[in-house]
Amino acid sequence: MLMLRSTVFSFALSAFIFTLSACTPTYPKCDSDDHCAEKGEVCVANFCKQCRDDNQCTVAGQYCSENQCTYKLGYCDDARPCSGNQKCRDNQCGAQCLDNSECGGNEYCDQGSCTPKPQCGPNADKPECNPGYACESGRCVENFTECRPSDPIYFDFDRSNVKRSERSKLDEVAECFKGDHVANMTLGGHTDEEGDVSYNLALGEERANSVRKYLERVGVSPNYIGTISYGEDRPAVNGSGRQPKNRRVEFEAR
Repeated sequence: MLMLRSTVFSFALSAFIFTLSACTPTYPKCDSDDHCAEKGEVCVANFCKQCRDDNQCTVAGQYCSENQCTYKLGYCDDARPCSGNQKCRDNQCGAQCLDNSECGGNEYCDQGSCTPKPQCGPNADKPECNPGYACESGRCVENFTECRPSDPIYFDFDRSNVKRSERSKLDEVAECFKGDHVANMTLGGHTDEEGDVSYNLALGEERANSVRKYLERVGVSPNYIGTISYGEDRPAVNGSGRQPKNRRVEFEAR
């Protein structure tokens, strides 16, 4: 009789345990946090999740986003450095520099980036260039003087000799060439439309050479002067025939 009672008790206990196990949800389903504890998770809407709120995210810089512990945007520390040239300040990635003190000795802070100092200008160690030089885009560039008359050198019809009335213009140009930092110039010979193309090209060349020879006679180095003929291709005044303003030599920087 005792054996029978023991057998019945064991059977009932086993049935009870089986019933309990059959009612326990299977991971990742859950009814309480206890069902997720083994995974170190919490129960959210009957499913085990990494976090319910920020309290479950214990790693520095992380917060709970859609039940996942995620790093805050731009968070940084010794183990999680910033990308590229960004700098970590107070655990937040930011610009490489906020002012010149955060850059090297040969750099300055330009819109958040350390940039090499220019040769001249407001961010250079020496803002001004030496005499004879001009600051262009942060570089000292030799400032050449362009020696040219205020008006072109004009010629009579079908002539290439420099007229007496035009010589004073060339004398002023010759004085200019005696200075420092003088630009090389090209003398462009032009004609009107009288005559054919080949003739006018030759006439334009003769006029340019006449001006060059005059300048050389009054002391201008030939190294400063070149010549080119445009013939009738670049008129100063539109129109066919004898246009006095088209019979000229113009000075061009080269």
